[in-house]
Amino acid sequence: MKRSILKAIVILTVMLAGNPVYSACDKTSCSPLGNDMSMLICVEYQTVQYAFKLNYIQDSSGFFWKMDTSTLKPIQSGAGSCNPMENDFSIKICCVNYLDVNYAFTLKYTPYPKDPTGFYWKMDTATFVATPAVNDPLFPFQWHLNNTGQTAFSKSAGTPGEDLRMTQAIADKLNGLGVIVAILDSGLEIAHEDLSANVIPNGSYNFVNKTTDPTPTSTGGDHGTSVAGIASAASMNGKGGRGVAPRSSLKGFNLLESKENQNYIDSMGGHPRSKDVDIFNMSYGDDSTYYNSLSVSIKELYDRQAGELRGGKGGIYVKSAGNGFEEFNIGTEEKPNYYKCAKQSYGRSDLTCQNAAADEEQSRPEVITVGAFNAAGVKSSYSTAGSTLWISAPGGQWGDDSPAIITTDLSGTDKGYSRKNLAEPSNPFEIGDPTYNPNCNYTSAFNGTSSAAPNASGAIALLLQTNPNLNRRDVKHILAKTARKIDPDSPGSKVTVNINGVDYEASQGWIKNAADYNFHNWYGFGALNVDAAVTMAKNYQAGISLPPLQDKSYDSVFTAPVAIPDNNASGVTRTLEVTEDLTVENLFVQLAIEHPNTSEVGIEITSPQGTRSILLNIRSAVKTGLNAVGGVVFGSNAFYGEKSKGTWTLRVLDSCPENTGTLNLFKLRILGY
Repeated sequence: MKRSILKAIVILTVMLAGNPVYSACDKTSCSPLGNDMSMLICVEYQTVQYAFKLNYIQDSSGFFWKMDTSTLKPIQSGAGSCNPMENDFSIKICCVNYLDVNYAFTLKYTPYPKDPTGFYWKMDTATFVATPAVNDPLFPFQWHLNNTGQTAFSKSAGTPGEDLRMTQAIADKLNGLGVIVAILDSGLEIAHEDLSANVIPNGSYNFVNKTTDPTPTSTGGDHGTSVAGIASAASMNGKGGRGVAPRSSLKGFNLLESKENQNYIDSMGGHPRSKDVDIFNMSYGDDSTYYNSLSVSIKELYDRQAGELRGGKGGIYVKSAGNGFEEFNIGTEEKPNYYKCAKQSYGRSDLTCQNAAADEEQSRPEVITVGAFNAAGVKSSYSTAGSTLWISAPGGQWGDDSPAIITTDLSGTDKGYSRKNLAEPSNPFEIGDPTYNPNCNYTSAFNGTSSAAPNASGAIALLLQTNPNLNRRDVKHILAKTARKIDPDSPGSKVTVNINGVDYEASQGWIKNAADYNFHNWYGFGALNVDAAVTMAKNYQAGISLPPLQDKSYDSVFTAPVAIPDNNASGVTRTLEVTEDLTVENLFVQLAIEHPNTSEVGIEITSPQGTRSILLNIRSAVKTGLNAVGGVVFGSNAFYGEKSKGTWTLRVLDSCPENTGTLNLFKLRILGY
């Protein structure tokens, strides 16, 4: 639509909002208003019905439509609900729809001085009214989209404003149109009433039965279906709630039901069925007490194929940080075995048990790792912390005492997270609220960083709709630059541990690096701020604002393993001198440590400017896996924008008595420009 036409409709909507609906109109049928604001209408005059097209004319003296006489034709009486035409030839436009809003007004037949031979009608602005076409009944409860302090069917209310900060994006009708989001998960109910309109026909894949329908057959909740609803549930359809990007397109790959390495590759851009995907949502992780290394084949996919996606702009991979701050299940779903660091001999409940940086995939530069915050605007109790977090998004709590996330669920009262026969529902909504969830097609109790990731994926879809030229680096830069400093004091994140009589800062809270970026191992750069990010994306020079990357590596020389002092806060330090003066975009520490129980070990790196980043906190769940041949990789985003030149200092310490170990390898890799 031309800017002048769009401006006209916006001005009218603002100027005339609140005027009464023209009462004589029958609004059971609503015609679409074209992008050029043309209308195909039928009118009834003296019992005869006529159809024709009205073309919009931009004029400073008013809003005019001209009849396209070539389209005029009589139609069968009673063929439709036509707009009444009065004896003065005025036409009562009962209902036209534009971008999910219905408009009603009267057009008055009038001569047009600039074209006396044409047939023109001018809008009577006094009769103009704009109303939403159809509402989403659960939208008022979706605090993650617009937090007004609602309870979302739980027992307590949220804090107004603690959400995605996307009120302007919603008002501007940003919807992710043209962007494809792939849900890499357990499944996707492609026929769900609030998802089917966005599902690409035959675009999904079921790795179990080798079909294009990954709809689960189980009666329990389907993780992927709920994840998809957060990112891409349809809007303005009178059903459920809405997604962050309600017109983005969906594909589902149920790789978690058949966890073969090739299935991951095929779903991540390594197969024709996934090569057209823009955003890969990865709401999963491994619950383990060891460092989780990537397979060689997935490393190769990131190195070689990921950058070729989106026409060379790079695929965007959005991953959950994990739900292991307090505990995680090292057993099975049938026989759970919850591991809590607080119950170990070295136990602490105020330090993250799992660590996001102990999953190599979350250190990849292609991946955006997302933490979760709740409706009160603080870290969700479960959200795994770590130096690899990039951003945080709403994840909620459990949905009983405080709000979780409202989203799509498997359809039907006998399956899904919400169903009639639940013995211990989180709240009454989960057993079929007669008003809002009679068929149990939705859940109000979905949570986890599994929820935070699709919130971020949906937000990124809006950025790509706003500026399709954004590459992977551009997206990450915009998110970091516009992030909101959430929970600014965050007192619970500042943890001091006494190690053999010496106080050691084991968790830092918010830090500000030398490039003026705020960073927090709980939140990354902060809470995702959609409106600010969209504003930045509009005028962003994609592919130009960030210079080409350079990739530099530095080795520390080891003549023999270096002992890590036992139960000692000072630990052992090693330094590396960097001569290149790059602006840091990504930093990776590669190291190898021999130790009987690396849960006792802490690892940190300090930049030449004095910024300190904790890569692996002491008293974690990472007991093994740091002694891999060639070392393991820990990434940190805390140095974003800093200069690389100078001395970088690694410190490795042991926080408990008896077990001892050695540092065997230290390398540094910097991506910068």
